[in-house]
Parts: sequence; structure tokens; C-alpha cells
Amino acid sequence: MNFVKSLSSKVNESVRLIILALLLAFVVYSSIGGYGTIWNYLAVYVPLALLIGGVVYLLLNQKEFAAHLAALFGFYLGGGSTLANQLLSLRFQPFGFTWAPDLNAIIALIGFLYLTLMVISLYFNENHKPSTPRKDLVVVALTAGIFFYIRGGFLFALGKLLLPIISLFFGAPIATLLFLVAGVGEYPFTFIGTLLSGSPILGNSLSFFLYSLFAFYLIYGGVKAILVESKPVAVEETDSE
Repeated sequence: MNFVKSLSSKVNESVRLIILALLLAFVVYSSIGGYGTIWNYLAVYVPLALLIGGVVYLLLNQKEFAAHLAALFGFYLGGGSTLANQLLSLRFQPFGFTWAPDLNAIIALIGFLYLTLMVISLYFNENHKPSTPRKDLVVVALTAGIFFYIRGGFLFALGKLLLPIISLFFGAPIATLLFLVAGVGEYPFTFIGTLLSGSPILGNSLSFFLYSLFAFYLIYGGVKAILVESKPVAVEETDSE
């Protein structure tokens, strides 16, 4: 346990940032694939960019513990089971794996273990006094949570809200908004892709239109709030000069 507690002091801050950057780069690399149309690519990479942007924002605002925790929950939480399930897929007749272990699973496991240990170490070695969540952001998060719950159920909503909750309790409003917008970031592109696919638009279900409309509303509100949150910082810097 002493090794875990002292890990963040043994690995200096610059090295920690480099490792975290490499882990985020691996997330981008592992997401590379054939998604078909440009709208499908945007539906994958725009939310991913927003999530990574939220983690980077936490780092830039000296919230290293929250950034590592968000990276763990957002990208590497499944890394602890993927390789294990691949190894357990070994069969004896015929001999071989039904799900062969690969390098990506090994790196994901390493990332999971590193982030888990570093989060524990940073927790014990840094002062983490949670801030009181702002009521307006709580309302936004609850609104988004209702949408996520209706869209995919409790576990789906929980997965979408984990990162916003982390940044919310660490006083990072812009990161909270980035994570919330990322949760619905694919909807505009899937909506446009559907419109341009040539299939009859009225052939889609009512839920398609309602979910898309509500997602557009959340994105509009989120982007507007991000712009508002960004203004005071610029004003303070100008005054200090």
C-alpha cells in the first residue's frame, strides 16, 4: 500500500502528463476504423474530441486527480476485463482462442492498472476538497440525465453522467459542459446522415425525431454556456494586465 501511496511522488508531474497524453493518444488510435460516410466518422470523433478536451481542460486547470479519474472512467474502465475475457476464451477442441488476445487489450490493461494506481496515489497525496456543485449546472446535468435515461435506461445514463459528475464536484464548469455535450455529440451527424441517405425521412420512428430534437437543444444550450463560461476568464486576465 505504501508503494501505491508514494507512486505520484516517485513519478514526477511532467512524466505523469506525458503518460496520460500517451494513453489519450492510444484511445484515438484504437478508435480508428472504417465507419462509412463522413457523417459516421464525425459521429465518432467529435464526441471523442470533446471528451478528451474535457480531460485536457481539467489538467490545464490544475485538477490532475480529476483528470486521471475522468480518463479512467471515460476510457479505460473496461481495460481490466477485456484481456481476461480473451484469455478465458481458450477452447480445447479445436485448440485455440475464440477471442484471440491482442496488443490493444494488453495496452488497455496497462492503462487501466496505471490509472487506477495513480488515482489512488493522487487521492492520498493531494488536497481534494470537493466544491459545492453550481445549481444551474446541476439542472443541466439532470435534464441531460433524464434524456439519457429515456434513451437507453439507467446504466446508459450512469455511463454518460460519470464524467460530468466528476468535473462538477471539482469545480470545472467548462469540462462538465464538454462532457455533457459529448454525450449527445453524435446525434446531429447521425440525423444529417439519415437525411442524406436517400431513404424516406418519414420512415423513421417518432423517437428518432424527438431524440434528435432534444439532442440539438442540449448541444445548443451547452455550446452557449461554454461561451458564457469562457468570457469571465478573458476579462479577468485583461484587468490584471
